[in-house]
Amino acid sequence: MNGIQEVSGSIPLISTKEHSISLEIECSSILFSLFCTGRFHLGQQMDNRPSQFLLSYCGKEEVMASIKEEGTRGKRLSYKFRVCLGRDENGRQISKAMRWNPPEDMTPAKAKKEAQRVAAVWEAEQKEAFERQKAQKEGRKTDYTFGQFVDEVWVPLCVRDGSHRPSTIAMYTNILKVMRPHFEELLLSGISGIQITQYLTWLRNEYRTQYGKPLAEKSIKHHYNILSFIFGYAEKQDLIEKNPMKKVDAPKVRRRAVDALSEEDARRFFEELNALDFDFRCILQLLITTGLRRGECIGLQWQDVDFDNRIIRVERAVTYTPESGIVVAPPKTATSIRTIPLVESTTNLLKALYRQRQKQYPNCFMATAFLFCKEGAPFEPRDPSAVTRRMKRFVTRAGLPDVSPHDLRHTCASLLLSSGADIKSVQEILGHADASTTLNFYVKTDLRQMRLATEKYAKAFDL
Repeated sequence: MNGIQEVSGSIPLISTKEHSISLEIECSSILFSLFCTGRFHLGQQMDNRPSQFLLSYCGKEEVMASIKEEGTRGKRLSYKFRVCLGRDENGRQISKAMRWNPPEDMTPAKAKKEAQRVAAVWEAEQKEAFERQKAQKEGRKTDYTFGQFVDEVWVPLCVRDGSHRPSTIAMYTNILKVMRPHFEELLLSGISGIQITQYLTWLRNEYRTQYGKPLAEKSIKHHYNILSFIFGYAEKQDLIEKNPMKKVDAPKVRRRAVDALSEEDARRFFEELNALDFDFRCILQLLITTGLRRGECIGLQWQDVDFDNRIIRVERAVTYTPESGIVVAPPKTATSIRTIPLVESTTNLLKALYRQRQKQYPNCFMATAFLFCKEGAPFEPRDPSAVTRRMKRFVTRAGLPDVSPHDLRHTCASLLLSSGADIKSVQEILGHADASTTLNFYVKTDLRQMRLATEKYAKAFDL
């Protein structure tokens, strides 16, 4: 087909006698685009055809593409157009090129004149497209509001990317609900370190949870971390020039003693367990004697229990979020997959629970059934949140300290260490990657233990 043969990706234009009207329409469209972008004004007179005016306009702008005639006498002529659009970030020219073949019935003189007109149309089109792409690229750095960036970029690519647990996604979602009203309509590039510091100060001094309580220091740190993730990703993608988080001090989180039962309260706890339903008694005894996390306990299947060797194998954990419901997944970390020894009394309780389940579900393949399943559904774990609610009622009725299932994990660590267990063994039981975590957060020393330590020291040196 006679016409333009494109070399580097522009839109082909056809220039034949039969399609001259199409050329004028194309030129009119380009002039309209130039008008919309402010490069052409109505004050400029257009007495000739759109293509002739465009040729004149490009000449005034001094952006005419180079036109090279190719071919020899007796052979069909063609014209090669090339235009420089600008330079890239490394200083190299950005250029476009194309080849145009005039119609066979066009004389050389007319072909040369027509080539100038076609080149002008093509050049203007390339310039307009290049400027539009450039504006779009630069506009992305300033056009995103905080809300748009979070919804359209950060959450899809950094949160819901398949690498996070449902509980982590739920935490991010809940924090963004609080954060969003403060930054929603602000341009991402315009948010300052002062504004972020003001937000963190508001969280600390004025914000109250749905229960009317101030936000914990650790929770404020979570807000800081998420803001760091958001602006860090925006900076990485060159969407902001400066990261405001670099001017914001991280909130301090004071280390506090973990909540754990004392030895006296632990004895009362074991006594009160006898009054509970057998199923729930097994859960609480397993938690306080093994240091399991709540989700790890609910995730146990009968194939994980070795009665002969009195051990359990932690292979999975159960979580619940309103969005995802009950989810069974691998444990929190790689070191959380572990083998834990059982004390004899806990082993006996689990044996009795196993016999009870066999009677409940006589035709069930017990290996993959959950120890603590939904009522009537042996292959479905129960909601772990229900365990927390029921335990709160239990400790309140028994007059025990207000501890949660996770506090029984702390209690287990403290009781093991006060009974003479070494740090490494406790670390392995709890599934910590680092022994310092065990020492710093899961060990509670009371005055009695400190007095025993000083008395041993005094005895060693006859003091």
